[in-house]
Amino acid sequence: MFSTTVTHTALSSEEDSGIFEDFDSKAVFKKCAAAVLSKDTKNFVLEFENLSAKCALDVDSEGIKNLCSTEETVNKMDARNIWAPETQRESLVAIATHYGFSPRLLGLMKCKPLTPHLVSTIPYHSRRDFWHSPKPRPNSEKVVDEKSIDIERDHERIYIPSTQSEAIDLNHYTIVNEVWHYASVDWGSKYLCIGYNSLFNTAASLKAHAESTQKNQNRPAGKRVWMWLILCDDGTVISVHENAYPNHDGPLDPEEQKNLDIIRRNLRNVFCQISNANDTNVQNPLETLSIRAPSLKIDGQPHASPADVPSLLFYYLFDDWYTSYSLVARKEHQYGSQLELLRAKMFTTADLQHVDDLHHYGRQLAVLKRIYQSYSNIIERVLDRSKQIQHAKSIVSDNTTRPQRGFEPAQSSEATISTSIGVPISTTARVRFERLKDRIGLYCLNEIQDCIDEKDALVLLNFNLIAIKESSAVESLTRITILLAKVTILFLPVSLMTGYFSVQIDDLAGRYTVVTYWTTFAVIMTLSFCFLLVFGKLSGTQEAKPIYQSLSRVFFNKSRAFFRSKPTLGSKIKVMT
Repeated sequence: MFSTTVTHTALSSEEDSGIFEDFDSKAVFKKCAAAVLSKDTKNFVLEFENLSAKCALDVDSEGIKNLCSTEETVNKMDARNIWAPETQRESLVAIATHYGFSPRLLGLMKCKPLTPHLVSTIPYHSRRDFWHSPKPRPNSEKVVDEKSIDIERDHERIYIPSTQSEAIDLNHYTIVNEVWHYASVDWGSKYLCIGYNSLFNTAASLKAHAESTQKNQNRPAGKRVWMWLILCDDGTVISVHENAYPNHDGPLDPEEQKNLDIIRRNLRNVFCQISNANDTNVQNPLETLSIRAPSLKIDGQPHASPADVPSLLFYYLFDDWYTSYSLVARKEHQYGSQLELLRAKMFTTADLQHVDDLHHYGRQLAVLKRIYQSYSNIIERVLDRSKQIQHAKSIVSDNTTRPQRGFEPAQSSEATISTSIGVPISTTARVRFERLKDRIGLYCLNEIQDCIDEKDALVLLNFNLIAIKESSAVESLTRITILLAKVTILFLPVSLMTGYFSVQIDDLAGRYTVVTYWTTFAVIMTLSFCFLLVFGKLSGTQEAKPIYQSLSRVFFNKSRAFFRSKPTLGSKIKVMT
């Protein structure tokens, strides 16, 4: 949890201020930065203003309740981060009660994560199969009567009988795990909440991913994690992250810890930017964020006003550009490299297996495209709603400063209702959200669409190469057949002649000698060869090259090429001189 104070005074003293430590201290900063990457850390609270910053780790539910109770009297902005929300339900209830979350939103946040005994083993090969699976489901799970279902209360696990006598699991994490592009945008009188799936490039390679189950082959390689970001009217920014490794007892192995570092990379960067102990001279300029005003000044003026900090913090937590760059934005991303490698294999050996690989790549790219389309839709809805609220506020402000006319009271009433739902974002954050939307369309969606088009072209190329291969085989077989036919035609007259000379006729006995036989053989063979030569020329079946080479000829050609490629002694002396 983060916290930013609008005023330029020191942080107010609270009853539970003992849980906070000076975040500008290098020792505290180092400890907190390491705790962000630890699986055992449940949450953290960070409160800061222009002159000071404080941080608290693993705040219990009572501490969260105390923080919520003091926010009415203390003018500060909190950004609160919670991992594994199913283990901190009382803290979520305290936050939801204070900001007026709907029972549905609170229930979804409290859902249990996916576990092996709750995940359905029935493969869903399409969206229709997900909602209407033709396979019967075992009756081992309890089916809830449709009339008794209350989504607001029974948020743990809900089954609705389908027409196929099968229950559909409507657990929140089951849905977001099946529909990766699932996203939500909710507004309340005191909050703006967005929920979305984040995909992190944690897979070693697509090759290892392709060796997994059939279901995973149709999804992009990487680690999916569901996130909620909430912007509240008092400047509080709350982030809730799905448990990346649920039911994992003990420490993570090196590979899992590496994946967790990648998942929390953007969050850690935002976290570290708030402390003055962070060394900005050694970090990448692209990771420099304008959150804490004193750290960034231009001509003595702060880069962002304190009122803009909550909206900027909300934006920076949403904009994980490093992950997008590693997935699809960079030139040599994994899908482009794999398609290029598959293209090279096609020219070596055209095979139908390549079509199956391209099919899986196409499904993965389609899922990835829908994920980024959901991001674009979230940005569009946030910007549109923010503009509506700002416009409604301007109408209310104008009506309070000028005389009202007959038609204006209804307009003012409508504007008042519009301003009562949702929290607007600042102008500086709107500009950044618009820029992010353009980047998603230009660098992500366009690149994904290019890969999909290339995949379709490679499918046609593979079929064309197979057709060429088969055509070449048929052509070779035809040439061999024609050659055998020509050999048969060449020796057929000679065979007839030999049969004639071998006939035992008394009148012809002693009249033909060996010279006569071979003379006749040479004449008939010459006439047959000339006939085949003319026939081949006229019919276009004349062979211009040998169909095969003998092993001795192949060995001779390879040896000559090998010795020609070796440099001679004269060439070596010439190079040395």
